[in-house]
Amino acid sequence: LAWFMADVQKGMAEMSKLLGLPDISKNYERDRKALIRRVEDFAWDGEWYLRATFDDGSLLGSSANAEARIDSLPQSWATLSGAADKARAKEALESAWKHLVREDDELILLFEPPFNRADPSPGYIKGYPPGVRENGAQYTHAALWLAMAMAESGDGTRAAKILSWLT
Repeated sequence: LAWFMADVQKGMAEMSKLLGLPDISKNYERDRKALIRRVEDFAWDGEWYLRATFDDGSLLGSSANAEARIDSLPQSWATLSGAADKARAKEALESAWKHLVREDDELILLFEPPFNRADPSPGYIKGYPPGVRENGAQYTHAALWLAMAMAESGDGTRAAKILSWLT
């Protein structure tokens, strides 16, 4: 959500400027830069971006997790928002391709591996069996965002491949 928020803040800054509200535009730009700095400082896990934290502060989407180690959403939105460090965003997309794309099955997983015994519990997602729906299966809007991110990054071949699998 942080990357998505950075994208929204960019749009709000642009709209405020067009409406002749330069002070509000500057506030959005300032807040966006601060958010990006916090995400880059906290959410980079070494090869990809974290998904979130649990209420107790433990990480979700970390290489240290036994379940849901990598999640498609923050990797895609790092690129789609245009906010992430370019080298990190590129590495995050490569990690998503490596860990979440199953070319032989023409699937793009939401995250991997699925939740089964996770503690703390991620909530309703764990109510689905491992590998079903939101619990680590293909989730079409997330797959589409990955295709969009690949296209945005200049990788039209992978973007087209994903899109062909979704049709």
